[in-house]
Amino acid sequence: MDGLDIDILSELVRDGRITVSDLAKKLGVPRTTLDSRMRKLVESGIIKRFTALIDYKKIGYQITAFVLVQIKRRKPEQDKSNQEIFIEEIARESEGREDLPWIEEAHIITGDYDVLLKVRARDMDELTRFLITELARHPDVERTHTMMVLKSPYSSVAPLEKFSP
Repeated sequence: MDGLDIDILSELVRDGRITVSDLAKKLGVPRTTLDSRMRKLVESGIIKRFTALIDYKKIGYQITAFVLVQIKRRKPEQDKSNQEIFIEEIARESEGREDLPWIEEAHIITGDYDVLLKVRARDMDELTRFLITELARHPDVERTHTMMVLKSPYSSVAPLEKFSP
């Protein structure tokens, strides 16, 4: 990656809807050069996907919670840890059922807990059902700890200028 790649990424993070032509003009490079660079950034996996930032409360998800999950230790299956298997199962269940909250992120972490879930729920009943009923159905879940988000006064996008060559 060079300075042009960083500039491309910075502009896309600020405005993912900018056209290739407008971005080329803004960066002062030919459209064909920009198109080629963007294709390489996508093919290399540096750009994972193009997406929108959403105000989740405006679409009905009133609650954000972080759920720490302690998982029983056991031998990996099919080259996957039981933490990975748990995440795949709980995410699939959440995506497949309207009555469950949406799991926005899932991470395998260090410390007293093994998994951190970022959960978005429509209301307290939905979150409560997820915590008390759904997580309890998973035999590898030993305990959980839930932290509710009260306010989110700061959110950021990648500070790409820190990665300048």
